[in-house]
Amino acid sequence: MRKPIYDNIKKATVAVAALNKKEAKEPFTIFGSGFCIDSIGIVITCRHVVEAMMSKSIEKQIAESPAKGPPDQIRPLVPVTVITPHAIFYDTTSSKHDIIAIPARVRKVIAKTDYDLAALYLQPHTSMSKGYPYIECEEFEDIGEGDDIGVCGFPLGNYLYEQLGTVTSSFTRGILSSIIPGPNVSLEYLEGFQLNVTATHGNSGGPVFALNSGKVFGVLTYGVTHPSGDLLQGLVKAEPVYPVYNDEFIERLKKAPEILSTLSK
Repeated sequence: MRKPIYDNIKKATVAVAALNKKEAKEPFTIFGSGFCIDSIGIVITCRHVVEAMMSKSIEKQIAESPAKGPPDQIRPLVPVTVITPHAIFYDTTSSKHDIIAIPARVRKVIAKTDYDLAALYLQPHTSMSKGYPYIECEEFEDIGEGDDIGVCGFPLGNYLYEQLGTVTSSFTRGILSSIIPGPNVSLEYLEGFQLNVTATHGNSGGPVFALNSGKVFGVLTYGVTHPSGDLLQGLVKAEPVYPVYNDEFIERLKKAPEILSTLSK
């Protein structure tokens, strides 16, 4: 039962990356992780992963944007230099000799301002003519502190390949340590999750899923640091996926202009 769950998670987990020039050592540079939630090509990742590909932070872009309006409206941002993001899917089943990387170009981006979340709308790809692989959403009522959970992503990005030869996404397992701010909080006031799991740079944006169902409930965000500044292994924050994994948000993304936009609510 567990193997189909891992297979589906791996197929839908992507490297958020920029394509390199032909003469480069690697075909692309990985900035973070993400995962697909809809067969038409909707990928969720962290806002800071998207910002790493921009010349200005989204906060600065908002401050400079002439567009005004209610905070729950989508607002286009001022033009900035952006490295064109791609979502890299991996096909590990079509061949026993080759791993096939499928770069899907991003045509729209929406970033949340009240969460470290962003959504990417991909262009169609001929290799995904039947639709992109995706992960279903776990009901918030079905998760609880102490649950067994898994994380998938690209720890250390390209550097892990240099160290170990790892090409595709990696799994780690742990538990849901704490629901933030408390275990009985309603979805309306949910702020995130504390995880007991191993993760590092490059995992940001990857899916956090329930091991018993294979459904996603969180987006891996960042590790916790000791007062001395050292990163503490086993203490990780995840954003809730629910603000972006819903029909209303996906419809707004589809209708957004094909430029970077922000949505604060």
